[in-house]
Amino acid sequence: TRTLGTRSPIVEIDAFWLALRFGLGSGLGVFSLLDFTSGGEVDSAWLDYRFGSPSLSHHLQLGYQPPIVAIDRRTERYPLTATSYWRESELHLAYELAFAPSDRVVLEAGASLAMMRPLGFAGLQQSQSQAGTINLLASGSAQPFSGNGPVGGGRLKLTAFGVWLEAFGFLGKLAAQGGTDVLRSGFPGYRELPGYSEEDSGSASFGWAGGRIGYTGHGVFALAEVIASREGLLRRVGGYAQLSYRFELSETRDWLRALEPLVRYEVYRLLGSTEPHAGRALRSPAVINAVSWDWDVLTLAVALEAWRDLFFVRLEYFRIDESNGVPALDIPDEPLRNNELLLLAAFRF
Repeated sequence: TRTLGTRSPIVEIDAFWLALRFGLGSGLGVFSLLDFTSGGEVDSAWLDYRFGSPSLSHHLQLGYQPPIVAIDRRTERYPLTATSYWRESELHLAYELAFAPSDRVVLEAGASLAMMRPLGFAGLQQSQSQAGTINLLASGSAQPFSGNGPVGGGRLKLTAFGVWLEAFGFLGKLAAQGGTDVLRSGFPGYRELPGYSEEDSGSASFGWAGGRIGYTGHGVFALAEVIASREGLLRRVGGYAQLSYRFELSETRDWLRALEPLVRYEVYRLLGSTEPHAGRALRSPAVINAVSWDWDVLTLAVALEAWRDLFFVRLEYFRIDESNGVPALDIPDEPLRNNELLLLAAFRF
């Protein structure tokens, strides 16, 4: 169900993916993922090289891939931090090193140099095939644009006995196209923010950093992620915590092998959005200004391995709460009816 002017159920083919892999031997390969959606585009394509030993391994990537901090979300829906920062692919050169002094302890480090992805607005709802106005600021997929520059980043991860900690960060500079122009046009109150000037369109600062903590083992998958960012004069912070457990129903039969229920709670905040400047705030209850809202999302999901490791069924419910009022101007919140229920059948081989 999706809000398309009115509250409406929709049925669609979410996507058809074709993953092509060509091994060149000795750990070298060329991989690609073709995403057959209404847009019909290449999702990723990269040269991949792995070498080393079980205790010290190296991994090189060159091509079009999501940032090196992208992870398995374990749901069909992407968390808001994923949509904002690490969902879409970039053009990058990346190197990762893994040191494993024992079977249960691994230290990983990685660095990447990428081209800046353009800023844009991504839908808050799960379906990407239907255009809407309920969006949030996000880094889109890589594309050429005027003034584009590099983004450098890195990550460090320690895993010990199933528990893992990770920290990461990325830094670059916004151009006018795909950067400060997007902020000015997308946020009606952006020009009133402190530090804005017509000569330089405000700050060109760009960077995001965060951390994760998790546990994987004995059927349990636990994860918490926090990311803070700065885009021009905007400062944002978001995060989520999720927990799931995989129930093994059968190890021998083909049907109904496993069931995994999951719960996730997310927060997303645009800092300072309710502070008035020149008589108005960055935020307003107008739907066209939904990019300025704060969000709280509760996800309840269950994934079923229906037939072997080929056919899966997912049932997910998303309770989406928005904060769009401005207390300093006596403007109350105006709730929007935009919760969603998703039933997905997926076949992969």
